[in-house]
Amino acid sequence: MHDHRRVNFERLASEYAEEQEQLKEQKRRRRKGLVRRMSVFGVLMFAMFIFTVFTLFSQHSTIQEQEKIQEELDQNLANLEKEELELKEEKQLLQDYDYIAELARRDYFLTKPGETLFQLPRSSSD
Repeated sequence: MHDHRRVNFERLASEYAEEQEQLKEQKRRRRKGLVRRMSVFGVLMFAMFIFTVFTLFSQHSTIQEQEKIQEELDQNLANLEKEELELKEEKQLLQDYDYIAELARRDYFLTKPGETLFQLPRSSSD
């Protein structure tokens, strides 16, 4: 029933067929160019994305370091302000002659003329 003969077809050379073939080739080249352009564009966009992410992480870590330094400096400033206040109070006290006399007796064991110094043992509760 079936005849298994090979049938050879010959393409007819016509202007229309050549024109259609050229159009197909032109579309294929355009598509190939489009794919190349889109690939290059995609690679550039990916590179920009990676650069942006890297920059954000870098800035984030820099900001954290700066915040840590700021916190340490704020703590240092608070300590210095407290020390300044204590020094101002001590300066004010050092203007008082009675306080200076008390310091001289306590720290340097000095006495007024006619006074006798008695040193008592310190209790163990101090």
